[in-house]
Amino acid sequence: MAAPVDLPRSLEPTQIALPRQLARGALIGLPAPRPKKQKDAAPAAGYEILRFQYNPETVTRSRTGQWERKLDKKAAPSPQEKVADDSTRGGALKSKSEIISFKLVFDAAELMMRGGDPAPGVGILPELSVLERFALGPDQMPEPKKDNEFALISLTPTEAILVLGPRKFPGVITQVNIVEQRFNPDLVPIRAEVDVRFRVLETAAVAVDKDTAKIFDELMTQRRQMAQDPANGFTANSLDAAVAKAVALRAGA
Repeated sequence: MAAPVDLPRSLEPTQIALPRQLARGALIGLPAPRPKKQKDAAPAAGYEILRFQYNPETVTRSRTGQWERKLDKKAAPSPQEKVADDSTRGGALKSKSEIISFKLVFDAAELMMRGGDPAPGVGILPELSVLERFALGPDQMPEPKKDNEFALISLTPTEAILVLGPRKFPGVITQVNIVEQRFNPDLVPIRAEVDVRFRVLETAAVAVDKDTAKIFDELMTQRRQMAQDPANGFTANSLDAAVAKAVALRAGA
């Protein structure tokens, strides 16, 4: 079983005495699932975990789609009848999977000031590098087609688990907008705000990956339990428990 790798380091600010420890969000990168013939082999890579230095102030979850009415092939309705039918039953929403948007803040200024940085001089580049690896996929070298220098490049982002307290969303990063705000004398960023768009991989989208589909199914089960019995539907799973679950899934446990 591959051991989780907590990357890239701790940027914790000065410790303040609190009544209880705050739960931190995180992104857990999942290595590619092993082929069926290699289920007994050890995974080639560990699990990259990017713990949030600060939890997002807001999390926006959106879903878009298009309403499509089931047509009666026996008789074509008049335009007036079609308008009336579209506002009633007899149709379905062709929906895209859920998008989760949030902002992350990374700031190494306090760590540098108190001399506790294990990697001085790199600012917050290690944290940004983990996010960029998740968005681009593992060790990919995107190259445009020779006949078109500006062609779109097809990438395979790293599948990840977005941990927000007891909720775990399987998905991929589809957009990263990095705003570097402060720099050291060597023009290395020491603070940045990152807008992240994360598309949830729902069961239909991950039919070939049973492990990721199982994580989504557990999320749906949690929602049903919360709607029916709020007390029993909430389980305050720690981040460590989420990591252990991800490792167990990929290891075939």
